[in-house]
Amino acid sequence: MSVNSVLDVIIWNDALEHYKARMRVHRRLLALHESRKTSAFAKLLLGISDNQGNYSARDHGLGPRILSENLNAEMSLFRVSEKFLTLENAYNVPKIIREANLKYFRIGVGSETSCMINPQVCWISNTRSIWTHLVFKHGGNFSRANEELELYRNEDETSEMAYRKWAAIHRDMKDTLAEILNQGSLRAKSALIEPGKVKYLWADAIANALYAYHHEE
Repeated sequence: MSVNSVLDVIIWNDALEHYKARMRVHRRLLALHESRKTSAFAKLLLGISDNQGNYSARDHGLGPRILSENLNAEMSLFRVSEKFLTLENAYNVPKIIREANLKYFRIGVGSETSCMINPQVCWISNTRSIWTHLVFKHGGNFSRANEELELYRNEDETSEMAYRKWAAIHRDMKDTLAEILNQGSLRAKSALIEPGKVKYLWADAIANALYAYHHEE
């Protein structure tokens, strides 16, 4: 284990509790999907019935808007999720999101959806995880990570350029997430905490903990 890491500030018990909460939602989503309870499924998927379902939608109040401003939104989300379930390569996630053509269902909300459905394959590209990726990309330089994150947050998400930028950073995150998982799991074990076995929900828990430490009181 390296001497220092930006992850050293994390309280690993808290990260584990976050992971367990997301795992419970993951299992509930699969059960609702299997029983074809489309309304309950959509509301959980968008973080409406449980905040843990989708931080990206919850933080920006997008869940109700997705349901109310898209025709047959519940069934459309159900079908998109079926595509996520069968994925063996998460690089296809941005394309699936785009082809769904659902208003307000962009890379942040959509990638989180993909991970909550298929977390061994699909990772989340939302504010928290992208910021963590950028912190690692810039060698622990938080100022540079904050500055670069603003380039994504201030973009018109409906534009072609925004789609390409978000799709590109989603692809680039895979290698960084591998390093985050490696460092995080080593530090969790040192704190006598068993790391999460479902890798991208565990990565989400790590990113959430790091982001919260630096951005939330």
